[in-house]
Amino acid sequence: MNYRAALERWAENRRNRDWNEGTPPHDQWIEYHATHAQFVYSGRCRIDQLDDDDMLSIGTHAHVLIDPGRAQIRFLFWRPAAVEAEWGPRRMDLISGEARMHPL
Repeated sequence: MNYRAALERWAENRRNRDWNEGTPPHDQWIEYHATHAQFVYSGRCRIDQLDDDDMLSIGTHAHVLIDPGRAQIRFLFWRPAAVEAEWGPRRMDLISGEARMHPL
């Protein structure tokens, strides 16, 4: 099944809801959605409070947010967080609808 049409609809929905695209700020709490293939990674964090382990580990907020090119992120949406508490990352499959907390 081709996931690209589902991904484009998903991204357009985020744009219509006024999510920001591009590089998120490092000095404030954010909620984010980042896409890789048919998967959407979602979470809440403050980038400047991530520790060294986060920076070096795959499947963390840092892996998705700090170097989206290396993580092969196609879309990165963010907005200021309403709550200052870390959450996620969660991975959702756009095709099956299955969601699970990451890492695997």
